[in-house]
Amino acid sequence: MKIKIKSLVIFSLLLIAIFSCDDDTFTPYDYAAQALIDDEDLIEYMQTHYYNATLDSIKEVENGETPFYENVQTQVVVDNDVTYNLYYLVTEVGVGYQPSEVDDVLTTYRGNLLDGEIFDKRESITIGNPWWNLTTLIKGWSYGLPHFTGGENISQPNMPIEFDNYGGGFLFIPSGLAYGPVGNEGVPPSYPIVFMLDLQYAKAADHDEDTINSNDEDIDGDGDLNNDDTDEDFLPNYRDSDDDNDGILTKDEDANGDGDPTNDDTDGDGIPDYLDADS
Repeated sequence: MKIKIKSLVIFSLLLIAIFSCDDDTFTPYDYAAQALIDDEDLIEYMQTHYYNATLDSIKEVENGETPFYENVQTQVVVDNDVTYNLYYLVTEVGVGYQPSEVDDVLTTYRGNLLDGEIFDKRESITIGNPWWNLTTLIKGWSYGLPHFTGGENISQPNMPIEFDNYGGGFLFIPSGLAYGPVGNEGVPPSYPIVFMLDLQYAKAADHDEDTINSNDEDIDGDGDLNNDDTDEDFLPNYRDSDDDNDGILTKDEDANGDGDPTNDDTDGDGIPDYLDADS
């Protein structure tokens, strides 16, 4: 069953709490408890399944094949105060750009339920607009894709776009970092999922078009772009075209004209002009 792009995009912003009503008592959906259940299910799945390259398919271990679990790596993700285990397996290392959580990616993929049903897939990058920004996808992708590297563009003039030497592998995603208690077309509520993917290409994004790549606007260096707000206008720097709110666009605070506002410090106070309201 094929699902259109919105299946990956919408739910990263629409994950909501589910309440059940019993005698006027509302019980909030327990994301933390579900995370533990999902982790048990994913571990059992990874211990009993492997990838059959000949069949290009995930199969159950029957004759001593090496299960996923022996090779996966774990990323501990704390999201909305809930701790999740996100598992990933890099099977091919690309030669290109390794994206951050806010960058643009071009992928082919298959999404599997734990019972083997394919609920979503993209097998071609030549149809429609294949580019996605990781901030618009389910959180399992935005957290997981930075472990992979893209390939190199070998496209020829007047020919379909083509990439080579790209990275790929698998993501094993708990429901809280996927489609949550709502579920999605083809994915039941509170259901962990698996993606097999190839990261054909990746490139740095510049959300506010200020000539500074979004992943370089992590001023405090903690890996979270959303808590960097120099002018305290409730708009993080990577989405703010005037980071210091001095009326001069960040891209125009390039005093030396080299195209990089980050190395201009007119008043010599150690703060670049684009972050310094009195420069």
